[in-house]
Amino acid sequence: MPQKLLDLFSKILDIIFPPKCGFCGKINKDYLCKKCEVKIKYLKRDSIKKVKNAFFKYHLYAYNYKNEIREKMLNYKFHDEPELAETFSKLMLKNEKICRFLKTYDIIIPVPMYRKKQILRGYNQADLIAKKVAKELNIEYIKDALIKTKQTKTQSSLSAKERQNNVKDAYTYNTKQKIKDKKIILFDDIYTTGSTAKECSRILKLSGAKEVSVLTFAKD
Repeated sequence: MPQKLLDLFSKILDIIFPPKCGFCGKINKDYLCKKCEVKIKYLKRDSIKKVKNAFFKYHLYAYNYKNEIREKMLNYKFHDEPELAETFSKLMLKNEKICRFLKTYDIIIPVPMYRKKQILRGYNQADLIAKKVAKELNIEYIKDALIKTKQTKTQSSLSAKERQNNVKDAYTYNTKQKIKDKKIILFDDIYTTGSTAKECSRILKLSGAKEVSVLTFAKD
């Protein structure tokens, strides 16, 4: 489809479904109003922490997973509100320190969902945010470099040890993609114990990645 038609289609959609602030619901072309941005400022972080881990080097996150952030993230993941990806990506992109760091990497890859679970949900929450961030920062984006090969229990319902065992051997590398000697950012929505991040990073490193760091929107 020609770009002019795509732009026209986008404008029509904005008229029918106007962009709204993800927190208060008021119409806002940036998907985030100034009032709400100020309201959640106390949860904001620009953390870039070096990690003592054999598989990923840094963990970056923009917000603490509490209160308003936690409420909206739960709606995003479990209550069919994919449009919140616009607000979350806007908040991530406003973090200049993290964005400067991201630009030193070659590729952004999202943590994948098990295929049947994604079909039921209708979207992968990590994919929607990571894709928007990669596009805005002009970083290569590979959606399917990792594949989740088995259904696992919901991590939030498990202890730290159970989470580690839950994700063991749950992911594999898609050999059709090329990541050898590349610096990779692995993106997920929430970081709690780091079990998912460690397992996915392990697969990426074993598959030839030069370096892996983990970016999450929030940290629990």
